[in-house]
Amino acid sequence: MTPVNALFGKPAAIAASLALGALFLSAGWTTLPTRHADATVSYELAAPMDGMPAASVAAPAAAPIPVPVFLMQPDHATMRSGTGLLQPDGRVDITLFDPSDPRLIHGSEALMFNTEFRVLWLLATDEERARLWHGIEEVGRGLRTAMDGIFESPEFTGEYRDALQEIGRMAIEEAWRAPSTRATYEEFLRSAEPMLHDIVGRDLKAIAMKQVEPLVWSLIGANVGMALDPFRSQSWDLAPVDQAIDAVLREAREAGLVNRAARQLADSWQAKAFLKTFAGNVVDALAHQQRLRDVAGRMVNDPRLAAYLKPVSGPAGDLARLAPDLLFGVQAGADLNALAAHTFQGFLTGRGGPLIVMMSARQREDILTLDRYSPRILLHAVPQ
Repeated sequence: MTPVNALFGKPAAIAASLALGALFLSAGWTTLPTRHADATVSYELAAPMDGMPAASVAAPAAAPIPVPVFLMQPDHATMRSGTGLLQPDGRVDITLFDPSDPRLIHGSEALMFNTEFRVLWLLATDEERARLWHGIEEVGRGLRTAMDGIFESPEFTGEYRDALQEIGRMAIEEAWRAPSTRATYEEFLRSAEPMLHDIVGRDLKAIAMKQVEPLVWSLIGANVGMALDPFRSQSWDLAPVDQAIDAVLREAREAGLVNRAARQLADSWQAKAFLKTFAGNVVDALAHQQRLRDVAGRMVNDPRLAAYLKPVSGPAGDLARLAPDLLFGVQAGADLNALAAHTFQGFLTGRGGPLIVMMSARQREDILTLDRYSPRILLHAVPQ
């Protein structure tokens, strides 16, 4: 018989057990996030910078959006630390799981991201990004070597090259006929005329004017005898004109006038819009080519071409083993990266949405140095 039963009887023992269970439950409940707890800290979205795409925030009449909140530690490992509510006006109220957690000292600032794999790259350390970039470069070098071998192989030359060249020509012609390509090309031509007019009226005119006076005297000297001859039957000697034109063109080349004009045209937004539109239409045309899919399928399944892929197989395997270790935190002695797990889950389910990462001021500046447009800056606000 227990001491409680002996002193107070069985009902008292049951009550004591229930009280002890309630004590354990209340202790555990305090460690869990509460749905209706007051906000621990509040932020508001900073105004987008020039060139920044519109953020995916709630519409004015929409309900608040729950947002997972993570804390990035000094070693760039992440842990889930709370839940935020993104209000329709851009305000973010965050309820922390444990406001007394000493690790929150490293979370004085916050950024909001879209749930995508790019976040893992931005939150990696400089050393991890360097190792990943080295692996990507090794794959790129191996791929270039493999493609050079394939393109120079007798199998590709004899069976695939002519078909791919014809497919490419058809795609280029289709893209050139596209209305969007023609529209951007005509806009580029309209913008080129005033640029060339300015160059001709300023730079080329100055070069040409230096040749005018010598040209006049050269023409007079070359034709003075014929001008005074009343029985002249020969045409005028215009050789000095050709010489002056050659001198103007030579000086224009030496001054880099043609290259400068070409650079000004290429740097215009009209030229960039035309090239991007044309390239996009070429890719679209290739994507809709059934013949290209057939040829590519035959190449992939051709065992003769597989032998040329050996230079890329080793680096690709190394990168496939390295990337999960660094980005997902799958390392010996380390917990699974909480943010990586959330990102991967969003990728599998197709439900991404925003997420918030709390970090130090130094970490925030490092991330914004890498990408000033994808993350949204959160400014401190007074909790309501």
